[in-house]
Amino acid sequence: MRSRDAVAAVLILIPFFFLFDVPSYNVVNPEWGGVPFFWWYQMVWLVICGVLFFVAANLLGRKS
Repeated sequence: MRSRDAVAAVLILIPFFFLFDVPSYNVVNPEWGGVPFFWWYQMVWLVICGVLFFVAANLLGRKS
């Protein structure tokens, strides 16, 4: 396995470690703009996942 493949795999796995542990973020406080923590935590992770997946796709798409 090339090092770029390993980095891409780690980038893709990062969200699973943070999002599959639901009890750790299944709380109401702190609120952000009236939105409970449970909801805005997931919305922030949508953006983070998009960035991580974009970087992983670019790493896997390069030919060398």
